[in-house]
Amino acid sequence: MSNYQLNKVDDAGEITKTFDMEVRVYPIAEPKGNTKAFAAVTIDGMIGISGISVIEGSKGLFASMPQTRDGKGGFRDVAFPVTSEGRKTINEAVLSEYAVALVDLEAKQESTLAKIKEQREAAASRPAPDKSAIKEAGKSTKNKTEAAL
Repeated sequence: MSNYQLNKVDDAGEITKTFDMEVRVYPIAEPKGNTKAFAAVTIDGMIGISGISVIEGSKGLFASMPQTRDGKGGFRDVAFPVTSEGRKTINEAVLSEYAVALVDLEAKQESTLAKIKEQREAAASRPAPDKSAIKEAGKSTKNKTEAAL
């Protein structure tokens, strides 16, 4: 999660107000389609937008705002930036945070693989169990169960 700035710009191009924007991205470990992650944005600690998707399109990655199906089989945005500057800022912040989340995900996956490898090596270095002792333990358990009945 990182903080970004969302600026309101007037017709002359002057920044009239700045909003804090918090971005959280949740990458999909093994994406099967063109959706690579989901994101949530909180604007000025007051408005939350969840359901943002990071999509791999023909021109690269972009942030797709949350959508719902309309009655005609198409999709409509549920929440969306009204200005092109707002859309650009949210898109850049989400994609920037996605890049960071990917690095974190890869590090976690490498760490997990290293732990699995260590566990396999430790298991391989242990002596194999004595099968006759296992059979005897099973027989004594069976005899105790039969005696209890």
